[in-house]
Amino acid sequence: MFIVSLALTKDLVTNMPYQPLRRCSFPGCRNKVRSGRCEEHKPKDTRASSSARGYDHKWSKYRAQYLRFHPLCVMCLEKGIYTPATVIDHIKPVENGQADPLFWVESNHQALCRNCHSYKTRVIDQRGYGAKKNG
Repeated sequence: MFIVSLALTKDLVTNMPYQPLRRCSFPGCRNKVRSGRCEEHKPKDTRASSSARGYDHKWSKYRAQYLRFHPLCVMCLEKGIYTPATVIDHIKPVENGQADPLFWVESNHQALCRNCHSYKTRVIDQRGYGAKKNG
């Protein structure tokens, strides 16, 4: 009995129908994929990991302490809105992680909420996701 059921199970597994390929989800693309986007239209994230950019355990401890002493978003506070800060922003952007002289300078830090940090990075600093590239 056991041998027969094992043989039936094996037969069902090998003869399972496969899922048909679908079109790439990028508008206008006709490439066939199993799901999502084709290789040509997958997002290309070339940025190094956060730890490779200098945001290690030492930074995590500093961040927690800084946010404890600066709990509200600076940009929201200027508008009279009380929003908890969740991000430490470098006022003048740093390029080389902890090797940059401004990385650890406290006067170069400000507490921001996520929305304000995204706005500042994209619009004011003209960097990051969604920033308009010149040229």
